[in-house]
Amino acid sequence: MIKWIVPEIERELVVGPTPRKSLWGLCADLGIAPSAADIDEARSEEWANFPRENF
Repeated sequence: MIKWIVPEIERELVVGPTPRKSLWGLCADLGIAPSAADIDEARSEEWANFPRENF
């Protein structure tokens, strides 16, 4: 079992880790973020009828 794992570990050490994308790069394709005013408006719309009386 170990003799199968060791070559794989050695290969990873020689090749090295693959470079990772930055966190900014992960969100780059999402476009422009909503403004604070847009967030406030959406929040007020969602919470407008909370708590409901018809439970």
